[in-house]
Amino acid sequence: MNQFRTFSFFSLFLIAGALSSDAYADGGWYVGGSIGQSSVEFDFDEGGDDAFGLNDNDNAWKVFGGYVLDLPLVDLGVEGGYVDFGSVSESVSMLSAQADVTGVNLWGVAGIDVGPIGVFGKLGAVAWDLDGRVSGIANLSIDDNGTDIGYGLGAKFMLFSLEFRAEYERYQVEDGVDMFSVGATWVF
Repeated sequence: MNQFRTFSFFSLFLIAGALSSDAYADGGWYVGGSIGQSSVEFDFDEGGDDAFGLNDNDNAWKVFGGYVLDLPLVDLGVEGGYVDFGSVSESVSMLSAQADVTGVNLWGVAGIDVGPIGVFGKLGAVAWDLDGRVSGIANLSIDDNGTDIGYGLGAKFMLFSLEFRAEYERYQVEDGVDMFSVGATWVF
């Protein structure tokens, strides 16, 4: 009976190892999308004086693509995409502010995979555009843009050519833009 248990355990171990090795894709080109929540902090100012501060959350989304090189110990890649941080707004007394923030980003990505599960970090830049307005006692229209750095951390689960992600990104846009998202990629 002990030999049967040993044989069964060893067989299951071999089958699980064989299945897990084919359960995730090697490196290559990929495309994907994510949805999540953004947090935007921005001070509307005129002539150097802060006129109104904006700190709000909204739904956000992004589409992206890239290439990953699957090395023995780490994954290295490059990723670019478009991100829409949503439309944030805030009202105080007789003033209200609203801003739409979008961007195009380029990341260097490095990660570690343990079977079908992995973690990764990102470092890169975002070219952003902010369209905002303050109305009420003071009326301001803001059309601002720039390029700033960003960084991110994430975790992934790979199932054949499909990869599920959860990630956090921080952009140094104005006073700060954060994004938490979940999504999927297709490696081909």
